[in-house]
Amino acid sequence: MPGSWNEVRILPPAAEPDAYTQLPLTGWFLMMGWAARAQYAYRRPGTLYETLPTQELFAPEDEERVYQMTNDYLALVGIPPVPRGYVWFLARPAGIASDEALWRRLNEMIDEVGGIPHFDGPAYVTGAYPVIAEAVRRLY
Repeated sequence: MPGSWNEVRILPPAAEPDAYTQLPLTGWFLMMGWAARAQYAYRRPGTLYETLPTQELFAPEDEERVYQMTNDYLALVGIPPVPRGYVWFLARPAGIASDEALWRRLNEMIDEVGGIPHFDGPAYVTGAYPVIAEAVRRLY
């Protein structure tokens, strides 16, 4: 699975914000971004705080732990570490008008592909990525 996060295009400043869904900074969501990276993923400069569901302030060691956990998750399936200093997005396909609709449709696609295997630990992640990648491919 060669490639680089540099393949992800920079979101143009004039981009319509309702056409994109922000990806939380977690291994799960960034696997979707990696699968879509060349065609449907975007990034813009930003901070960790813009990527998390909470606006609580973190100590520097907390930020390091968030990135380490995320990158450890990605490494299990051969995805390189996500670069710092960006907020990540997926373009919404035609007919999908909200974040909730995108997540609902992706979950439907995951189920159509066969669902996420029920394993524990690293086997869960390594089994999930091919399903997620195929779901993203079918979505677009």
